[in-house]
Amino acid sequence: MVRVITLDEPFLPVQNDLGEGCLWDSKTGLLHWVDIFRSTIHTLDPKTMNHSVDDYSECDTVITSLIQLKDGSGFIGSHLKHLAFFPNPTKPIRPFPKSTTTKRTSQPLEGSKAFEIPAKYFEAGEDGVHRFNDGAADAKGRLWIGTMGHKEAGYNGQLFRYDPDGHVELVYEGIGVSNGIGFSPDNKIMYYIDSPTRVIYQMDFDLESGRVSNRRTLLDSSSFDDGVFDGLCMDAEGAVWAARWGDNRVVRVLPDGKVDLEIRIPGARCITCCVFGGDDMEDLFIVTASCKDKPELNEKYPQGGDLFKIRVDGIKGVERYKFGN
Repeated sequence: MVRVITLDEPFLPVQNDLGEGCLWDSKTGLLHWVDIFRSTIHTLDPKTMNHSVDDYSECDTVITSLIQLKDGSGFIGSHLKHLAFFPNPTKPIRPFPKSTTTKRTSQPLEGSKAFEIPAKYFEAGEDGVHRFNDGAADAKGRLWIGTMGHKEAGYNGQLFRYDPDGHVELVYEGIGVSNGIGFSPDNKIMYYIDSPTRVIYQMDFDLESGRVSNRRTLLDSSSFDDGVFDGLCMDAEGAVWAARWGDNRVVRVLPDGKVDLEIRIPGARCITCCVFGGDDMEDLFIVTASCKDKPELNEKYPQGGDLFKIRVDGIKGVERYKFGN
């Protein structure tokens, strides 16, 4: 039987446009996430509720993903069509809603480390790619990052592997909207979401070579009425926590593909991503998106864009991997 927990109140009523890319920094005790279309990085201290916003809108129209660097100097992330370096965030010193907002500048990766979406994909018009989307690092410090097509169900996107030395490997073509990526505790399985397929995939993963094979379904959406899978994170037991866009919930999926827990958020329709954090890695933070482009939905789901938090007794998360050698 599936256990259901309902969250009625947000942890931070931040009202993002399209919150995404959440990560936890155990060294600083800070939570970070992006608001894609506002091109901002949010940083929150959950203990003090101090909150800061770094505004990169003068650099690019979007920030779509954010991954910590192993050397602690900041983040690697993605703008519309290129990868960039982002410095460490502004330290939050004021509680929300009196948050500090700071104009910041990112640095596009240069020379042999530069990577843009190849022109044959990006300049293909309606049959091409719109922008980068989600990304994640593996245990060897490589970045896995995907794109999304202008036509989300046109499957014109890609999944790439970007190595710390700048080498780029095309992993898959024919992707709709590349989204959540995670790895089993033994690093033998990679989990991957291509949202329009409405499936969580699993594939064999060779950690040393960075190769994947034998893509197959872990869980499809046949038991859900609406929505698609979006971002994901992992817990210490090897279960996948997957956000569901358009379906008000996060689901916990066991390695055998069974769902044993749902966290439902009635006030937010589009759940985008989640990540474990806190001193003991037992707090689950959940990021959402607004429905502001659809007034009738925005009125029905007024908490869209807010940040939520929950502790589920007995479940501990794992920190996301970082990029670099």
